[in-house]
Amino acid sequence: MKKRIAFIIIILFFVNITPAASYSPGDIEWDTAATGTLSKGGTLTNGNYTVKAVQFASAVPGVKDINGNIIPETSVDPSVLIEIYKNNVLIKDLVMTTISEPYIDPDYEVKVSTTGFNARNAREWVYEYYNPSASVSIQLRAKPKIEVTVTTDKTTYTSYENQVLTATVTVKNTGKAFAKNVDVRLDTAGLEIRGGGTSQLKQYYYKMDKDATQSYEVILVVPQLINEKSYTLRADAKGIDAKDLEYKSATGIATLTVSPRQNFFTLSKAVSKDRIYLSNNIVVRITVATSGMFDVYNVHINDSMSNDFKLESNTPFNWTIPLLKPGEEWGTTYSIKSIETNIDGFTLPSASASFTANNKQYSASSASPKVIVNGPKIILNKTVDKSVVNINDDVNVTIIINNKGNIATKAEVKDTYPEGVSLVSGSTSFEGLYLELNTPQTFSYTIRMNTDGNIILPAAVANYTNVEYKGEIRAVLSSERPNITVIDPSKTPAPTPAPGVSNNETDIPIQTAQPEITPTQNESFTEKLKNKIKGWFSQEDGNESSNKTVEPTPTPITPGFNFLYAVMVLVFYAVLRRR
Repeated sequence: MKKRIAFIIIILFFVNITPAASYSPGDIEWDTAATGTLSKGGTLTNGNYTVKAVQFASAVPGVKDINGNIIPETSVDPSVLIEIYKNNVLIKDLVMTTISEPYIDPDYEVKVSTTGFNARNAREWVYEYYNPSASVSIQLRAKPKIEVTVTTDKTTYTSYENQVLTATVTVKNTGKAFAKNVDVRLDTAGLEIRGGGTSQLKQYYYKMDKDATQSYEVILVVPQLINEKSYTLRADAKGIDAKDLEYKSATGIATLTVSPRQNFFTLSKAVSKDRIYLSNNIVVRITVATSGMFDVYNVHINDSMSNDFKLESNTPFNWTIPLLKPGEEWGTTYSIKSIETNIDGFTLPSASASFTANNKQYSASSASPKVIVNGPKIILNKTVDKSVVNINDDVNVTIIINNKGNIATKAEVKDTYPEGVSLVSGSTSFEGLYLELNTPQTFSYTIRMNTDGNIILPAAVANYTNVEYKGEIRAVLSSERPNITVIDPSKTPAPTPAPGVSNNETDIPIQTAQPEITPTQNESFTEKLKNKIKGWFSQEDGNESSNKTVEPTPTPITPGFNFLYAVMVLVFYAVLRRR
């Protein structure tokens, strides 16, 4: 029985023996040293460790050297007694000299060195000048520091539109010593891996030197959602140092959001050709397709026409679809034709739609197709040389026709004039025109205005072919309809009769020609006429003053009234003589 107990005790003894350290001292790396020069009683601290200079080699008598300097009588072997404290607890005291090896504690956590002393014959060793010092350094064991981050290629993803996302895990050693057995794991927060097993979520690095970086990628599937949801990816990393001590895990996170697709179906508007000639028709197709997620109700589609095209088929431009099941498609077409050429292209208006899905209201718009139309583009201008004329005056009309398209064409111009206007010279029709590109052709003719009032000339019309010279005839109105104001001078208002002259039916009316007397002429017509008569007869009238009256500018008289004017002169002269 006693032998059995002894055997058990021996076994327990060996079981509790601490195994020898598995690391090699050569693997230990040291951090940057804390240094200082210590006199007696001086201390130096680095982290949890403090070094105190307790005592130096003894003082000696001094003498003068040949230069008169005080030096030790005998050379001193420098030394210092130091005490090493950890957390203010003395763990070691020792004497260090100029040839001492650095002190390293048994756990290889601290290294203390003396890096310099006063010289052997320095005055600081002499009694009366005794104040020796030593340069001391404290180095702590360098340790690794693991940092880990997680990033994704985007922070927001759209369900059904974005199929996958890429998460990148990066681990870095930012410490002062190498790390080993670094283990990194990624938690995907429930997101599925696209292909492969879960082994790709973790990586193992046997050794990472200081400042070393490692990374790996994991491709995850974007989930199909009907409501927005956020996910937080988390990476954890841990490792051990040269002494096989494990450090606290490092953690990195990344938050991403997956939103449901707002347009639960696609609305498209496309054309059969995006490059045509002026004579061609194109087919427009409106298509609606569901995404396969929900039933879509009450789809209202609206479209519109561009003013640059004309409709070639009957279409309502708005449609209603009561229900579209997941995966269903609906479409319609109509035909249009361009009105004119545009080598830069016409942009058709987009179509729009409103609908209900998942008990919510949504709207969508299509793209706006662009169509290039090749062919001639006729610009027709009509102008007149005068906009205000007298009746029976002539007016010159000018017509300029130009082709600003990209295909030459044959054309003819036909113009007309309204009632009250007559043709004086020239022709109003021009046929057999061949219109090269950007080569204007000019025509003119003369008309006479036979009626007063505002007369609007009709627009000229140009007929031309499409692309083929014998193709369809197209008509284009000119952009101008010139407006001409025609004045009849005989219909201007009569002036006020002179004093003493009756205004009955037997009186002869007096009319002034244009321009009329302006308001600034203060002298009346009668006074002017009176002064004029006086001027004519001043030499025969002995009662008149010898000073002649200056003759004023005569008032313009309407042509055809010269005889009446002479009669009035005689009447007024008789009146004056009686006075």
